[in-house]
Amino acid sequence: MNIQQLKTVCEIVQRRFNMSAAAAALHRSQPALSRQIAELESELGVRIFSRTRNKIVGLTAEGEQVLAIGQRITREAEALRHIGSGKGDAGSELRIATTHTHARYTLPRVIKHVSEASPELLLSLRQGNPAQCFQLISGGDADLGVTVEIERIPRDIVTIPIFKLPRAVLAPQGHPIGRGKLTLERIARYPIVAYSQPPEWKWLFGGAFAEAGLKPRVVLSALDADVSKTYVSMGMGIAVLASITYDPVQDTNLIAIDADHLFRPGVLTLVLRKGAHLTRHMHGLLETLCPHVDSQFIQACVDGAPFDRNALLRKIPLTRRFTDP
Repeated sequence: MNIQQLKTVCEIVQRRFNMSAAAAALHRSQPALSRQIAELESELGVRIFSRTRNKIVGLTAEGEQVLAIGQRITREAEALRHIGSGKGDAGSELRIATTHTHARYTLPRVIKHVSEASPELLLSLRQGNPAQCFQLISGGDADLGVTVEIERIPRDIVTIPIFKLPRAVLAPQGHPIGRGKLTLERIARYPIVAYSQPPEWKWLFGGAFAEAGLKPRVVLSALDADVSKTYVSMGMGIAVLASITYDPVQDTNLIAIDADHLFRPGVLTLVLRKGAHLTRHMHGLLETLCPHVDSQFIQACVDGAPFDRNALLRKIPLTRRFTDP
């Protein structure tokens, strides 16, 4: 058994069982990959991949365990190489998976501070929806994530709440929703521009409407809060967004109405792989992003220590826009 065999397993899964894509990524031939898998299966005495007509189509139950262990071993091997080459601290890249909204409204001040403190560091934002951010972390394509939680969290992921995200209803200036008390019934009267894909929006907000016996009409969904605001300003509907996305200086054509009493606050979450090696640069970013969460506590969580999520949720503060002092 060797690490190259485990890398092959991980790469095949990451490439959605496409052998040619995995071979290209590893700079090997497909027959070479097939031999490595056959040798590993023979040595372990189990089938790692499910096959249909000699084509790999998925993982067996034993293969799921091999994958989890293989991912951990290859990550640790990579961390050792970084330490040995000095890349753990200098001349390295820090890959951050995040959504468009948090790349725009939460991280700029943090990124600027870290960049100024470590000018040799390449900071790379990997943007996508929350589910894609989790996949980037799980697949090893990003080092840490800053996003909201998703309904189904991969087993190799650790999530740590760091901020609450209060909600607001955004509407065009002069919109009737701005007059009188804000209620779910009043919101449901108007078309809604949703920030997220439909299933995700339903999970985040649908429960509040369903409990009230209401069925809001979503006319448009977008993955970028700024895009949502554009369509709101055009009069297509109103939006329920994180309060940090409203900038009274720039959004002069919009109004923002506090909706925290109607919807549970979102939770901005730190996303890390279990067993990940936290470099000095990662610690520096975390101390800038969430100084109220002890970095040793984060390391302990990554290493598998249990923690009281509800107690942490009660303590974390509300997030602020990056333009705030």
